[in-house]
Order: sequence, then structure tokens, then C-alpha cells
Amino acid sequence: MSDKITLVVRFRMEEPAKQEFIAKLQDVFTNIVKEETFVEASLVQDLRDPESILNYEVWNESPESFMKNQMSKAYRREFEKMIIDLKIDRTPAWYSTIAHWKRA
Repeated sequence: MSDKITLVVRFRMEEPAKQEFIAKLQDVFTNIVKEETFVEASLVQDLRDPESILNYEVWNESPESFMKNQMSKAYRREFEKMIIDLKIDRTPAWYSTIAHWKRA
């Protein structure tokens, strides 16, 4: 198995929480983009269900090393607290790449 993983996290929240959520996530990513094993990320909103947001991240790590090395970072604490405080539902899933295409 490759040490390159894709983490997709589905967040569900009510509209009033969305602005604070996005602002805090942007703060967290000012640090994440400096991490050596970080590759890329994007945040997308479901066009039919505005309460559903997906965060898509690619890392050069295994799920186990990610949890050990990344989730313990001090800059993540405030974001994790906000998820609890705003009662945001979070569903993470790990993926490995089995095929890849790019524009020619």
C-alpha cells in the first residue's frame, strides 16, 4: 500500500455555523500547507444540500501516521473545539488512489 492517502471529510452544519467553520478551517490550513507531507486540499459544498461540505485532502502519509503526526498538532485544537461547540457532524473516510487522470 502506498503512503499517499486521500482523506475526505464530510461535514454537516446549519447555515449559521458555516461562516465560522470556513474561517477557522482557513486558519488551520495556513499551517497545514507548510507541513512536509501535505500535497493538496480543496473544500467543496454540495449544490443541492448547502448544509453538506466536503474537505478533500491528499497527504504523503499512511492513515496511521497522519493520525499520529497531524492530528496532534497544537494549531488543530481550536478547530476541533469549534466542531464540538457548533455541533458540526463530521464523517471522515480514507481512500487510496487506484487510477489517476490529468488534462492532456
